[in-house]
Amino acid sequence: MLYEIPILEHVEPRTVKDAVYWLSKYGERAKVIAGGTDLLGLVKDNVTGPKFPLPQLLVDVKNIPEMRAIEYSETGLRIGAATTLRELEESSIVRERYPIIARAARSVATPQIRNMGTIGGNLCQRPWCSYFRLPLFPCFKKGGKQCYAVAGDHRYYYSILGLGTCVATHPSDLAPVLMALGASLSIVGSHGVRTVPIEQFFNGPNAILENILEPNELLSEIQVPRDFERAQGTYLKDSIRDTWDLSLASAAVVLKMSGDICAEARIALGGLAPSPYRAEEAEKILRNSYVNEELAREAAEKTLEKASGLRMTKYKLRIAQAVVRRAILTTLGNSHASSGNAVG
Repeated sequence: MLYEIPILEHVEPRTVKDAVYWLSKYGERAKVIAGGTDLLGLVKDNVTGPKFPLPQLLVDVKNIPEMRAIEYSETGLRIGAATTLRELEESSIVRERYPIIARAARSVATPQIRNMGTIGGNLCQRPWCSYFRLPLFPCFKKGGKQCYAVAGDHRYYYSILGLGTCVATHPSDLAPVLMALGASLSIVGSHGVRTVPIEQFFNGPNAILENILEPNELLSEIQVPRDFERAQGTYLKDSIRDTWDLSLASAAVVLKMSGDICAEARIALGGLAPSPYRAEEAEKILRNSYVNEELAREAAEKTLEKASGLRMTKYKLRIAQAVVRRAILTTLGNSHASSGNAVG
């Protein structure tokens, strides 16, 4: 159901400071836009509610140079939040040093969407829940008192982990990968800059908004440390269709190997919880161990130990376990096939 887009003001700041000025001036009536692949759809569908009124002003950040940069230094990788998914996918720096990021970017939607969509937008997009996206339902995210998906149709993009008031899953493909790599996010607002680990960026299922951004703040950059540079990593996702579809279950696995022993392991899940989910207990099973198919299966089962499917989502438990196990074994296979200096 598409409505006409209302008349909107539009500004193109050339610096982050100017962008923050406009966000501070308009408050909740201003929205950051770069690719607009999610925001404009929400506006067209008239999706509105507390803390998310229809915007009066679009603050276009795609022409701010530092927000389109991909840079590598002794501290690691820096990615401007307005960097497109296509730029990530094709960056020689990313493909050489953090190839799992490039592969995750390539898995998103279609080439047309990746040409426009940005890494910041991918992290900040709102749930793809029909009850949220359709204006007919006053769901919890729009100020209502209930989540209509609990008793309704919740077959696909809904949670089996971290259940709460809202049961929609977070749709980002990049978030699990960045979480597995230990990334941090820089947030700029009228009170200055704050940097938070990506685990602290996302709100839980009982919050109206999915992340911690205030109305006068914007996500400016993503910082990926050198800890897992060139470490072996795999991002796998299972979806209904191969293109232009969200994940039913996804897993990002990063391993540091010391010979045949896993010295360090990081596992993060997508498509299964209201926010990207770090599987720390499963990581402990792999750490300091000789990883084989049996141990990969044990870690996969541990990952979903606390899962509690809804009426229509119990099948996702089996899919998720298979995705995690395959991601571990694929990463392990890549490690064994690579030279020794590419894994540490």
